[in-house]
Amino acid sequence: MRRPSIAETLSLYLHRAKVVHAEFGFRELIGRVLRRLGFQDRAIAAWRKQKMEADVNFDQRFGTDTGGVQNLAGQGGIVGENAKHGLAHIATEPAQFSQIMQMLDLPLSEFTFVDLGCGKGRALILAAQFPFKAIIGVDFVPSFVEAARKNVSVAAAQGLRGDIQVLVGDAAQFVLPSGAALVYLYNPFDSHVVRKVALHLRASYESDRRPIFIVYSNPVHIHEFTSCGWQPVIQGSGWVAFNYLD
Repeated sequence: MRRPSIAETLSLYLHRAKVVHAEFGFRELIGRVLRRLGFQDRAIAAWRKQKMEADVNFDQRFGTDTGGVQNLAGQGGIVGENAKHGLAHIATEPAQFSQIMQMLDLPLSEFTFVDLGCGKGRALILAAQFPFKAIIGVDFVPSFVEAARKNVSVAAAQGLRGDIQVLVGDAAQFVLPSGAALVYLYNPFDSHVVRKVALHLRASYESDRRPIFIVYSNPVHIHEFTSCGWQPVIQGSGWVAFNYLD
């Protein structure tokens, strides 16, 4: 797999800097640059410490490698035209996922769980602990898909379900299966792709009217969903769930 050249990597970083500046302002851009260089305020440092501990505990439990924060700029072979709009991969918090499932209170055996931007498969493994009809992960980074497939296989050996699909693909073009769906995103894209996803999912609903819920964790770009007709139905700590209301 070809790795991106230095020029391509720099171009990607510059594009993301412009996106952050346009959407969040100069202060946030400088803050992110400083954090990238290793300068962190106490709140960020405490969050990273807590996140690292949670990641270690999860991966030790299942023998997997799902944690950490991976920036997309160093990843090669990204599928589709939205490479420059991807953010970093950050694994889902198990406690937050449990809260989401509890508050949604859906008949999960009737729903297919679809993780758009699944990264290394943490949310897929968490979903495997619930009675979903099927579980599918999609990511446009082939190396992440390879890692996710390995992780769900390792978790299956520990007693979890072994029928999880992990696919290479663009989230904005992925065709949802028929039937009820719970679509999950952990802030994997900038607003440009979030809007494409929101429109694509709306089109899927309009062509096959069945229950579709979207769970958006770390919901930075809520407006991109609400402006397309998706309505917030439940809001938790750091996440929001949408449904489409005609």
